[in-house]
Order: sequence, then structure tokens, then C-alpha cells
Amino acid sequence: MTKPRVRLIHLIHWHEAESVERRERLRALGYSVVADALRGSGLLRELRQAPPAAFVLDLGRLPSHGREVALSLRADKTLRRVPLVFVEGAPDKVERIRAQLPDVHAGLRFSRKA
Repeated sequence: MTKPRVRLIHLIHWHEAESVERRERLRALGYSVVADALRGSGLLRELRQAPPAAFVLDLGRLPSHGREVALSLRADKTLRRVPLVFVEGAPDKVERIRAQLPDVHAGLRFSRKA
């Protein structure tokens, strides 16, 4: 019997402590996770070489940065087909971003609050 392939998720977050917690929660779900605040065009070149299964963008902090990253990913010919998932963030801000990117999955929460 073959072992199932672990899918790579690229988590984009701007707060290191929260990033660690979210990365561990995704790993507990069986994903391989890389966390990054996207450090520029060099990373985009790296991502084109080996795209992840999905990008998870945390909009809980700096939602405008998340919007810009999402727009950049969608503008890139190689990366535009990689699914984008928004987590956290104020509902009104998330919906404004989704108006520009209707294919993005949104509304997911890491917090344990109901």
C-alpha cells in the first residue's frame, strides 16, 4: 500500500507567533506547510519553480497586504491556478477583496471561537 502524498500549503502571515500556531494546526490536518510573509519577487521566482498545492493568506493582520499578495499571485501566469484561501480578517474587508478575486475561498477561521 502506498503512503498518501503530503500536500504542500504555503501560509502567508505577517505575525511570527501567530504564524507558528497556524502552521502547526495545518500540519495537524496532514499538510506540509511553509510559512512566509513573502519577501519579494525572489520568492515568487522560487514559487514558480515548485508551486504549492494552495496558498493560505491570513487577513487577520494587514488585510491590504494580503489583497496585494493575492492580486500578485493571480497576475502571475504560473501561479494563478493555485487555489487561494483567505482565513481570518474582518468580514467586510474580506468581502471587498473577494469582489476583486471571486474565485478565492474565504470565511475560514483558525480561532476556536464559535
